[in-house]
Amino acid sequence: MTCARAALTLAVLAAAAALAAQDTPPPPSDEPQAAPAAQAPTFPAKIEQVVVDVVVTDKKGTPIRGLKQEDFAVFEDDVRQNVVSFEAVELPEEVPAEPPSPTRVSVNTNVGQQSGRTFVLVFDDLHMAPWKASQSKAAVASFLNQAVREGDRVSLVSTSGETWWSTRMLSGRDKLVDLVKHLEGRYIPEASMDRISDWEALQIHMYRDPQAYARVLRRFQTYNAAFARRREGDVLRQEMIEDPYITQRAAETYYKASERLRNTLGTLERVLNGLVGVKGRKSVILVSEGFIYDPNRDWFRRVNEASLRANAAIYFVNSRGLEGMPAELTAEFGGVLPPMDVGMAFVETVDAVAGAEETATSSGGFVVRNTNDLASGIQRIGRETQAYYLLGYIPTNASRDGEFREIEVKLANGRGRRVRARKGYYAPTQTGDSASEHRGDVDPVIQAALDSPWMEAGIPLRMTHYVGAERALDKAVVLVAIEVDIRGLDLEETDGRFGGNFDFLLVVAHRQTGEFFRYDQSVVMNIKPETRERLERFWYPIVRDFDLGEGDYQAKIVVRDKRSGKVGTVTHQFEVPALDTLRVSTPVLSDTLATETGVPGAPGARLEVMVRRDFPVGSTVYCQIDIFGAKKDPQSGMPRVAQGYLAKRTDGTVFTFGELSEIRPTSLGDLSRTSAFSLEGAQPGDYEIVMTVRDELSGQTVELVEPFRVVPASEPTKAARDAAE
Repeated sequence: MTCARAALTLAVLAAAAALAAQDTPPPPSDEPQAAPAAQAPTFPAKIEQVVVDVVVTDKKGTPIRGLKQEDFAVFEDDVRQNVVSFEAVELPEEVPAEPPSPTRVSVNTNVGQQSGRTFVLVFDDLHMAPWKASQSKAAVASFLNQAVREGDRVSLVSTSGETWWSTRMLSGRDKLVDLVKHLEGRYIPEASMDRISDWEALQIHMYRDPQAYARVLRRFQTYNAAFARRREGDVLRQEMIEDPYITQRAAETYYKASERLRNTLGTLERVLNGLVGVKGRKSVILVSEGFIYDPNRDWFRRVNEASLRANAAIYFVNSRGLEGMPAELTAEFGGVLPPMDVGMAFVETVDAVAGAEETATSSGGFVVRNTNDLASGIQRIGRETQAYYLLGYIPTNASRDGEFREIEVKLANGRGRRVRARKGYYAPTQTGDSASEHRGDVDPVIQAALDSPWMEAGIPLRMTHYVGAERALDKAVVLVAIEVDIRGLDLEETDGRFGGNFDFLLVVAHRQTGEFFRYDQSVVMNIKPETRERLERFWYPIVRDFDLGEGDYQAKIVVRDKRSGKVGTVTHQFEVPALDTLRVSTPVLSDTLATETGVPGAPGARLEVMVRRDFPVGSTVYCQIDIFGAKKDPQSGMPRVAQGYLAKRTDGTVFTFGELSEIRPTSLGDLSRTSAFSLEGAQPGDYEIVMTVRDELSGQTVELVEPFRVVPASEPTKAARDAAE
């Protein structure tokens, strides 16, 4: 076991991005171009301060509020440290009102201060049997229904990679609870007479432990397992005599266990890396049947270091529930174990979860074990995060030796109180290497920003979507549109042009199935002053199309400026409706006609698809829709659909309207209409266009409401003003 177990934090294992060398500049161009692959950046790290995240509770587990800095003493390797920073974090008892539903356009310019807590629920389906999943899912659902508050951010992640969904509470709770219902355990434990546990496999395969080997051999003989037996007297000698069947079974079991362990701990590390930089209380809740502790793997140390950097506690909810007799002692296995092995059968139930328990306690979390009431245990996690303390100190031991430093937090008056804090941390090395250093071709900054439950506002962004025609079987073409405020980029002037370089990664994930689509690109900008002025006002557009089936989706983009290292992220949730009924494409609002036809079959092919919804007084607003699934006349084979619109202020004042009139179909029976109206004389403010579509043959009616804003002709857009602020 490692010597780490309880609640500290590296406040800053700060990563300063050393930017990659730039490639030879491309020839002058007035539009951004795709950039060639750049050298992977490096991210040196150093310790500036250690911050200990401390929870103090009474004997019933209720957090104690109102403690002061002088109430605490912090020790590192038994040496008292000077506390240089102190913060008491207490959530108000009153829960704020629920926010309105998500808007049509998602932005990161109004992120503001993160006031809510962050929870990541890691459902370890790789270490959970199907028959254990039901109780575990009920516990997770109870946590979501009873332990979270308005403003909390919750992610649900499965270690198999099938699920990764983040949402804000309380507006996203119902969909998250529904997603929990679809989780399943994927681990089928060995039930044969010649089974070898993961812990036994570790002892035999890695350590050649003669005692573990002897126990397995005696058990196999007891249960008449089919293998090449050896006489009992040959089992233990000065040098162990190995049976090839046992060693082979041990090797197979060990490598299978290692693969599951690698995936589970890799998921935890990735989750924790996504929490670095997130403010407030961060809790990772591991729901699992547990796993062994394998000191031969550095995965445990990497998770420990990642939890330090993120200042996040890991809690282990043991889904085994109330433990009974070891399997080997039940009637299912027939014979009775030799008396010398009965005690080890009970010990092995502890070793089977030692890795998960070590991971939790090393981070400052706790373990919920040996109970069938998992819901009460998991709700305790939510209660204790309502009050906690942050104690920061500069270590007196400044050696960069990579060694483990023990942490202990004491109370001046600890009677009747329990203190939980991380037990320690690993010091940095001379080279600044860390467990989560850059590996492979994945940019760790972009990956961490993608995995974070929160949005980053380093570069202002806005995003929306457009659902159009059914381009593939049971799949509609969906345009995901993003606009980037180039004022958030570090542009450099050379020879009268402005150059810059940014990377972006766009991921669209399906909530129900976990299927995701990923697109990344590097963009080089070498633009004239007039182009820069236009892009500063209207922002740089990115539009990508995907073929998506019915269901809920979440799109997230990460934009990273290569020169400054600034990062912007925005998340947008949307729904693709059923495609086999009367439906209308997502209306495209624009004040600009496209110069190209765009994506074949996509909505808005005749308009420039944009995210911006601010239109100047005097401009012309276009609104285009396509209609699908309308009933056709048996004689003519053509549909009969009428459409009208009403543009009004949000206070109900009508600005203009278009009478309900029939849409003339194309020769193929396609239905499309572009309405247009002038904003001449419009008063600046918030508006909406209400569109009514009526199928004259079926009698069905569809109504759509699209918000927009009118701004003075001489003023920049509201989004631009927000970004500037």
